[in-house]
Amino acid sequence: MAMTLHQLKIFWAVAQAKSYTKASKILGLAQPSLSQQISKLEEELGSKLFNRGFSKINLTDAGDYLYTKAEQIIASIEEAEEGLKEFSANTRGILKIGMLSSVARNILPLTMQLFSDILPNIEINVLEVTPAEAIDLLYARQLNVAVVAEDSLAASNLSFAKKELFKDPYVLAVPKSLNLEDISNYNSLSQKHKNLLSSNIVFEFGSQHKKRIEDWFKKNLNTKKIIAHTRSYEVALSMVEAELGVVVLPALTAMIGLDKSYDVNLYQTDLLDRKLVSLTPKQYESLDPVKSFISCLVKAGKQLNLPTVMSAPDILKKVS
Repeated sequence: MAMTLHQLKIFWAVAQAKSYTKASKILGLAQPSLSQQISKLEEELGSKLFNRGFSKINLTDAGDYLYTKAEQIIASIEEAEEGLKEFSANTRGILKIGMLSSVARNILPLTMQLFSDILPNIEINVLEVTPAEAIDLLYARQLNVAVVAEDSLAASNLSFAKKELFKDPYVLAVPKSLNLEDISNYNSLSQKHKNLLSSNIVFEFGSQHKKRIEDWFKKNLNTKKIIAHTRSYEVALSMVEAELGVVVLPALTAMIGLDKSYDVNLYQTDLLDRKLVSLTPKQYESLDPVKSFISCLVKAGKQLNLPTVMSAPDILKKVS
C-alpha cells in the first residue's frame, strides 16, 4: 500500500465538499486530476471510498473510516509543520485571513497594528469572502483564520476552534433627511417619507436571515414591499443615502473605516445582536502566529467605535 499525503488531502477535500467540482475549486486542481487520484487511492486500498450519485457523492463505510483518520493525520502534520517554524530564523511566512469586507475595513487595520508589534515579520494575506466561502477555504487549509458572524455557521462547522470577537447590533438605516425620533404619528409623514419607509432593501444572506428581516419589517413597518436585493451592505447603504429606501443591517457595516460612516440615520431594533467570531483549525489555535493574531482581533474588537445609533423611535411601535 502506497497511500500518499497528497492523495489523503484530495480525498479529505472531496469528502468534505461531497462534490468533485467544488473540491476542484477549493484545491485549485483540475477535476480530472482529482478523479484520477481518488481512483488510484481506491485501487491501492482495495476499497471503494465513495458512492457516486447524480448530484453529489457520499462516503462508503470504508470512506467514512478513512475520513476520520485523514482529519487526524492532516491536522497532526500541519501542527508539526507550524511548530517547527518556531525554530526558524524569525520568519514564519504568510498568515491567510478571510473576512467580510465590512469587517476587514473596520477591524483589520487596528488588529494589524497590534499584531505587527508582536510579530513584525509576518505577511498578512487578506481575502474578502462570504461565510460559506470562508468555511470551504478553512476546510481546504487555504485560510488560517476566518472572521464570520456566528449565526452564519451550521452546526457541522463547529469542529473549528471558535473565539468571540465583537457583538454588533442590528439597526434600521434610513436616509439622513428622515428623522424618525421627531415623528410620533405615521400619518403625519409626508408621502415621500411614507414611500421611503415602505421601500425595503434586502441583503441576501441565507433564507433564515432573510425571513427574520422580512418578519421584522412586517411587524414594525407593516410592509412587504421590496425594491432591491443585494449581497453587499455597501450597495444597500448607498441606496439608502440616495433616498431609495431603508435597510436593516449590523451597525458595524455602516462604518466606512477610520471612524467614518455612511451619511444615514441609524435606529435600534429588537433583533438579536450579530456576534462576530474567529474560526481556525484546532491545530493552529495554540501556535503562533495564529494565536497572537486572534488575541489581537479580540483586543481590536474591544476598541471598536460604532457609529451613533439612536433609540428605537415611537413610530416603529405605532405603525403595527
